[in-house]
Amino acid sequence: MTKRRSLDIVANSMYLIAAKVAIMAMGFVFWLVAARAFDAGTVGLAAAAVSAVMLCTQLALLGMGSSFITLLPVHRERPGHLFDTAVATVAIVSLLASVVFLGFADSVLDQLSTLTAQPLFDVSFVIVAIVGTLGILFDQASTALRRGDQAMTRAAVSGGVTLANLIGFAYVLPRSSANAIFFTWLTGGVAAAVFALWQFSRSIPNYRYRPRLDATLARGLLRVGVPNHLLTLSERVPGFVLPIAVTELLSPTQNAYWYAAWMMAWVVFIIPIQVGMTLFAEVTDQPERLDSHLRRGLATSLIIGGVAAVGAIILAPLALGLLGGGYAAAGTTALRILVIGVFPLSVLYAYFAICRARRQLGEALVLGCIAAIGGTVVSAAAGMHAGLTGMAVAWLLVQAVVGMVAGFRLRSLLAKATRVQPVGMEAAVRLPSEPVP
Repeated sequence: MTKRRSLDIVANSMYLIAAKVAIMAMGFVFWLVAARAFDAGTVGLAAAAVSAVMLCTQLALLGMGSSFITLLPVHRERPGHLFDTAVATVAIVSLLASVVFLGFADSVLDQLSTLTAQPLFDVSFVIVAIVGTLGILFDQASTALRRGDQAMTRAAVSGGVTLANLIGFAYVLPRSSANAIFFTWLTGGVAAAVFALWQFSRSIPNYRYRPRLDATLARGLLRVGVPNHLLTLSERVPGFVLPIAVTELLSPTQNAYWYAAWMMAWVVFIIPIQVGMTLFAEVTDQPERLDSHLRRGLATSLIIGGVAAVGAIILAPLALGLLGGGYAAAGTTALRILVIGVFPLSVLYAYFAICRARRQLGEALVLGCIAAIGGTVVSAAAGMHAGLTGMAVAWLLVQAVVGMVAGFRLRSLLAKATRVQPVGMEAAVRLPSEPVP
């Protein structure tokens, strides 16, 4: 593959963080408009639907992004074929996952079933699940190609189109329902997906997207991706399940308040997540520089994340107050507690990144599952007895314990890495059945 412009670890991380911050900033404006134009119950129900479709995207990804990062060094001369197969795989799986969830919601969930009973919502849900899953894959592919700037421009396109459509619904059709709010995510997701394919045609030499599914490559992607995928699910699922749980166990109105607080906290959490993904890509490509990459990545995550957390703590009542007095009253304390989690998450995601790069996922999966199950179950139980503030405290305590364990294990892995000559990743990931380019 002909060398194209690429970015170093800090610049790549900064662009990826900027991309997520941009989409979250536009998301804040989106929910601000929604909160001002619709009642809290309608907003909470729409937020639960968005969380549900994001849960489907995470389930359907199957680690394809991590697989692409891991296998790219082997396919550096022919990345397009690998990319197309990953796209086809996640598109098919996301279709299946969304259909299964719609059936589950229609038969089990009381609140969301009011939406899934509408055919237009069902069609929109499936499409949003597909383009949402592809969006995550595209961002991780840009990470591997060291083109985080592409993710930033895609975020602007997606967020801009989604927001513009919401404003249309809010002010042209002011009596629109939660279904209409959700539909705007379809327009933004489709626009971003089309733009992404154009970007990759320019950044990958001689590449044009073609719908194709290479069975051999797909098996190789799944073999590498599924263990990584299970780890990713442990990281992300609580954030998507909790809004659904709040909607069903408390009320759509309480979920509107929780979702607003969690959304703002997520802007801070994006920092360790994206730095961790960049660290994974760098250590995979240059395993001999594990120590220096880790120190630089962890310092970046802690410093920038710490500054962002302090800003969120100070601005919490003002930011939530923009949505309405009820949002500020119910969510300010919860938001301030949640953002403290950036510190244990920085350590945890750095640990996960090293485990991914070294393909030592067993222990990381155990720790990730403890964090996911504990963070979801304990937080939901606390919410039923102590409200949103109790949920936030419970979630933070679980992350703090898991972060401490991750820190001890990270020190152990680094100590071993200094005593053992690393094995080149190309040899570690080459597939026996893979054809020689």
